[in-house]
Amino acid sequence: MRSLERYWFGDVALARPYLALRFVLALLAFDTWLNMIPEGAKYGVGSFNVAHFPWFEGFVPSSGFYVGVLSFTGVLALSQALYRPHRIAIVLIAAGYTLGWSCSLLDSVAYHYLLSLYLVCFVFFPMLSARSAFSRSGEAPRGSAWAYVLFCVTTATVYFYVAAWSAAEGQSYWLPMLCCAAYLVATMQDRTELPALRSAIPLLGVAPVVFHLATPSQDWLSIYTIGIALIVFAPMAPLHQLGTWLTRPARNLADEPSTGGIDERASRLFYASLLGLIVAPMVSMFIDLPGVKTGCTLTAIAMLLVMGRQLYLTPRWRPVWRVASLMGGCLALWITMTASDAQFDYYQRGALDADRRGDHDTAVELREKALRHAP
Repeated sequence: MRSLERYWFGDVALARPYLALRFVLALLAFDTWLNMIPEGAKYGVGSFNVAHFPWFEGFVPSSGFYVGVLSFTGVLALSQALYRPHRIAIVLIAAGYTLGWSCSLLDSVAYHYLLSLYLVCFVFFPMLSARSAFSRSGEAPRGSAWAYVLFCVTTATVYFYVAAWSAAEGQSYWLPMLCCAAYLVATMQDRTELPALRSAIPLLGVAPVVFHLATPSQDWLSIYTIGIALIVFAPMAPLHQLGTWLTRPARNLADEPSTGGIDERASRLFYASLLGLIVAPMVSMFIDLPGVKTGCTLTAIAMLLVMGRQLYLTPRWRPVWRVASLMGGCLALWITMTASDAQFDYYQRGALDADRRGDHDTAVELREKALRHAP
């Protein structure tokens, strides 16, 4: 029993859960905007819908609902990657992302399930600041993080099922099985006293990298898995150095000690934060997609919920940084939609779908909108 406790609750380098959470959240934001939103024009056409779960088939999502949910999820995810995450926000991201892919089979990608499982793990991750994960002394902080261990075990379980499926199909299964074993022992890397094991575990990280390079996919699964493998298996010292360099701006942010009470400075920060919450969603007015404005507005409301009493009762810069992360998420959404073909793909795919259904008037209207955003 003590061995099991040490496995789940033993120390890990806090840089690993810190970087893994932010990497997945940031990548998920752009994944939803670039890969999922363009599928939205097919939603809400007619009354027929097939959801991922039988009890959900009575709900027919509209295009605006689908795009709005993904806009909300992506902006909130990126904002949490930019600044210290909040547990309530992670719950909302997990709910929004799962709702987005589960409400219909029109957008069916295998790794949606895996990302939802990751997001559930993230709800229980330690909500670390950059200063707590990367010390100035050069010593890599360590601590118990059972949810990070669960994250690795979840990944190992996925590789086990891949190996089982490969064996059932008569294909080679040794590489995914090696990936499974690698993730099961990866969490012991930072606390083992055996030099040989400490040196061997990083080498095991080559297995998932080789596996996904050898079996490339058209979706973003390889980017997720290779990035996660580099974070999970990298030796502690270089990973800590990399994280220290990446988080230097965040660690240098002014975070003055609270003096208690509500003073004049707290009042100014309150109004600045409130103004930011109002202005940030306005960026979505420049995006020509249904539901985006609603999604960004709901993100601002969610951020207000996340900040809670901190918005007015904390006479420090923390609320301003949270609002700044929201503004960064909204700006990133606008830039991504403008610089990519996402808006063109959305209307072009909608026009093709309307042609297939024989609705030529709608197809002409959607094709005209697509021409506005033609690359």
